Amino acid sequence: MMTTRKKAKKTTPVMPTPTSEFKRLIQKAAACRICPKLAEQPAILSSGNGSLSAQVVFVAEAPGRFGAGRTGIPFSGDQSGKNFETLLNHIGWTREEVFITNAVLCNPLENGNNRRPTAGEIRNCGFYLGSVLEIIRPNMVVTLGAVGLEAVNHFLGTKHQLAKNIARPIATEKFTLVPLYHPSPRVIHTRRSLIQQKRDFKKIASTLSAMHPSRPCDGSDGASLDKPPPESYVNR
Repeated sequence: MMTTRKKAKKTTPVMPTPTSEFKRLIQKAAACRICPKLAEQPAILSSGNGSLSAQVVFVAEAPGRFGAGRTGIPFSGDQSGKNFETLLNHIGWTREEVFITNAVLCNPLENGNNRRPTAGEIRNCGFYLGSVLEIIRPNMVVTLGAVGLEAVNHFLGTKHQLAKNIARPIATEKFTLVPLYHPSPRVIHTRRSLIQQKRDFKKIASTLSAMHPSRPCDGSDGASLDKPPPESYVNR
């Protein structure tokens, strides 16, 4: 007697969400050991970086020894972080509405002090910056300092210069790019004062408002991770 085979039920493939893709990226960053001099440092990438629904992504240089390298949250715990908060508050934005990351995810140290990331380290970390930008797909990317701009230039294949384009919106195929100076105490005292940087932040707020008259985070359901406690960042 012949028996009939039961037809296998078709399973609908689960489509990745921004949250699931970002969680995988966090795990990949935690396991990364490409840069020998950064191999023992934690990768500062977690839900503490901000909202995956953000219209604006800030790209700075690297975690600082007393800042994100200690707290696990970009621009927190040091004077650069306090200055950044002042600038955000000046335009009525909150860090929960934006996304903040760095050209290099690990704190580069030399003799116990912060150092500038090397060109190789910036290139090596380019995968993570590119992945973040592809996951979030922001309308605007604001670079904070020359190193952040170098990393975004590498992603876009461009050669924009900070001094020539300070606070000037640049249209690209993927987003509007706005290069700004870094809000570190050294830069504020020698290159771009806090008053000037407040004006720069006013420009990015007005530029975004002209593009999308809303908050810097669109509030899409399911696009943000739960806000973590500070200790939730990836330690090695």
